[in-house]
Formats: sequence, structure tokens, C-alpha cells
Amino acid sequence: MKKTFEQIRWWHQVPLGDGRITPGMSKVYQVEDHYLFNEIDFKDKSVLDIGAWDGYFSFSAEKRGAKRVLALDNPDFRWGGTDGFDFLHDYFKSSVEWRKGSVYQLPEEMFDIVLCYGLLYHLSDPLLAMINCFQSANELVLFEGAMFENERPLMTLFEPPYLKDPTNVFNVSTGFMIMVGRLNGFKLLKHVQTAKERGSMMFQVEEKKPCPFKATVFPFWPSVGKLHQPPAKPTV
Repeated sequence: MKKTFEQIRWWHQVPLGDGRITPGMSKVYQVEDHYLFNEIDFKDKSVLDIGAWDGYFSFSAEKRGAKRVLALDNPDFRWGGTDGFDFLHDYFKSSVEWRKGSVYQLPEEMFDIVLCYGLLYHLSDPLLAMINCFQSANELVLFEGAMFENERPLMTLFEPPYLKDPTNVFNVSTGFMIMVGRLNGFKLLKHVQTAKERGSMMFQVEEKKPCPFKATVFPFWPSVGKLHQPPAKPTV
């Protein structure tokens, strides 16, 4: 049985057409510029929203003219389930598709725009996650989350529990993200730093390149990598 508006444990604050706003913790609708979301032209584009949660960005992309939106998430690794998404999907009479999945194992299809908001710093392998995002995009890739300004390609480990959240694992430099984008054939289009250790980046395809790394990857969480499959037996 689907939960009512009052029963749902919301994450996103989403304005509804009847004057209500979902009582989530994240006031995303007030700070779209922090995600560079308001910079995107969605008209007739296909969109992949990785880590969609309640679906604010998925439904907003659809409202702004996206021809297809796939919301990808795995509620097994967070609280809230799909109650919020299901409620909004019905409320907006939306055509957005929800699919259980992982950034480590993305759909085989390509998308014009890939959104990866609030995710990289929670992962054991943000490099593989970034590569998968770039390899799945035809035009634009956007990232939001923990990052710090430094031209060198750096990745640092948070002292747990960073900000009282044990799922905060890595912090990456802007130079790290720019380098990974370049190696995959994308150039930095825009960057906004919303705090000392938080920001967003928008990348645009320049000359699409295949995955530049050949090393075997063993992601710890939550699934097997899209571009690299571990061997059947460990090798020494």
C-alpha cells in the first residue's frame, strides 16, 4: 500500500501545485544554481539522473522539456525507499522511469545529459563512478558534492564520521575532476564552489574517448563495475 503525503519520510523539498511543499531535509528547489541545474537546456534531451532519491531533478527535467528521463537509485543503501518518488510520480502524472541500479553498473544505453548529484563522496571508488558517467553521456555531465579547489589531481580520505555521517568517504580536487573529464573527452564548461569543500561542475563533450584506464577495479559498494568485471577467482 502506498504511503500518504504525511507518512512519507522525504529527502527533497518539492513544491506541489496545490501550495504544499514536501517536508524534506534538502531544499533543492531553492538552490538550483548550486547544482548548475538552471543552466541546462533539457528540451528534447534524454536524461539519466543517478541517485535520484525522491526525484526532484528527474521530474524537473521532465517539466522542462526532456523527452526521456531515467531515475536510477538503490534504496537498499539509504533510508526512505521509493515512497517519495512514487507519490510524486503519481501526483505529477509523470512519464519518468524509475530503475533500481548503481553508478557502477549503468544502463547500456547512452543519454544526452547525465546528472550525478550528491553521490561521489559516498562511494568507495569515485574514479570508476566518474568514468561511467562520462562514458554514458553524449553531451553533458554534471557533478555536485564534496570537492575542493586545487589544480592538482588529488583525492583525500575523510576522517570518519565526517560531518557525523559515516557514508562520507572521499573528497576530490577540482583538478582531479577536470583531469578525469579530459581523459574521457570532456571539457569543463562551468564550475561553482558553494562552500570550501562543496561545489558543482558541468562538463561538455569535446571529443568522446574510450575509457582511459585498463586496471582491474574491485568496487566495494554497491555493485560490480560497468566497465571492468572482476575475474571469477582472485589472482595473486
